[in-house]
Amino acid sequence: MHTMTVVAFAALCLLGTSSPVLADDTLKGELASIKSEMKTEKDAMKAQDNAMNSEMKSKKGGVKGPITQYREKMKAKRHEMMEEMKAHREAAMANPPAPATVPGPVATPAPAP
Repeated sequence: MHTMTVVAFAALCLLGTSSPVLADDTLKGELASIKSEMKTEKDAMKAQDNAMNSEMKSKKGGVKGPITQYREKMKAKRHEMMEEMKAHREAAMANPPAPATVPGPVATPAPAP
């Protein structure tokens, strides 16, 4: 009877330690498959988003929004003003003004003793 108890206890101990090891291997396999499924779903979603974005860009075409139109208008105006300033500067350099005369030192009378 005593030997039967020892054998049963030993069998339980062996099964108890090997069960978590077997379960751990099984869980690792399942987790790997779940991760791979998630990755494929994520890649598919990215591809779908890229397709939608390219479709929206193709539909939009050459239509510019009001902000872009305003920016282009201001850019053209700025370039026009810069050209006018450049022409004015070049004209001023071509006809330099006459040199100004520098007054000489003023003589002050000597103080009386």
